[in-house]
Amino acid sequence: MRVETTQDFGNTIAMTQRQDRQKNVLLALQQDIFVRLRLAKAGLCLLLGFSTLFGFLLAEPHLSVTAFLVVTGVISLAGGGATLNSLQDWRQDGQMSRTRNRPLPRGELTSRQAIMQAVVLIGVGLVILAACPSCWPVLLGFISLLLYNGVYTVLKPKTVFAIFPGAICGGLPPIIGWLAAGGQLLSATAGMLFLLLVLWQIPHFWLILLRYREDYINCDFPNMLHELSEQRMKRLFLPWIAALVMAMILITFLPGGVGNMARVSVLASSFLMSIVFCVQLGLCRQANYRLLFIIFNGVFFFNMLVIGGSRVLLSHAAGQ
Repeated sequence: MRVETTQDFGNTIAMTQRQDRQKNVLLALQQDIFVRLRLAKAGLCLLLGFSTLFGFLLAEPHLSVTAFLVVTGVISLAGGGATLNSLQDWRQDGQMSRTRNRPLPRGELTSRQAIMQAVVLIGVGLVILAACPSCWPVLLGFISLLLYNGVYTVLKPKTVFAIFPGAICGGLPPIIGWLAAGGQLLSATAGMLFLLLVLWQIPHFWLILLRYREDYINCDFPNMLHELSEQRMKRLFLPWIAALVMAMILITFLPGGVGNMARVSVLASSFLMSIVFCVQLGLCRQANYRLLFIIFNGVFFFNMLVIGGSRVLLSHAAGQ
């Protein structure tokens, strides 16, 4: 009886140790996945995937296999490009409080691991986009990659004008979605989609710049805060915001259209965003750039969701 008890006790210890090892393996796997998602800037990639879906729904307001392919391909390609960008910028990232906790400056991953991740994600993204019926998605995807990693990232330490090829690159995902769904390249909708994303990206970057202004003032690579005062940058926001609001409203009047409720929602949310920016930048002694960043991006993607959703609902109602 005593021997059986000793054996049972030994089996219990062995099982506990086995379970602990399994938990440690799962925990290490979860941490590795989380670190790799941070390296690939997963949040930004999802936003680019969402803008791709937005462009797709404007041309073809139905969810389909092609929609899944083009969105997945753009997210994977963007993740690969962002991983490569993290590798290109890791020394600069280590100098700034905003970015010094990224995986490469912290030593959570090696350069070799980052290269392998970039190659796999870029390869998978290009293969998926090549599987789309049109050749445009993979072609524009490759051009986006070249602009982001070969032009924008290379020019960023040299000139403030690097923001423009970066904005062009960021304006391509909705065009990729639009063309994947059968939209025409030389059309008013394609032009408005591109303009919309470019108009969004410039203030988006400026808000990051102003929120972490001490970082950017003290860094050794060129940026707008080396050329303009905070007050002058504030004044630049209002015409950009006004142009973005106009572009968002105009999209609701393009062929295909949206419902009246969606148009009113876009108008109301854009108007409220404009009021908040006017108050914060014009009346407050110290603007809350974090709040403005959240409102700016929240309203922008809310409007895209409303417009895309309205297109799907209208198409569904017409089909019935």
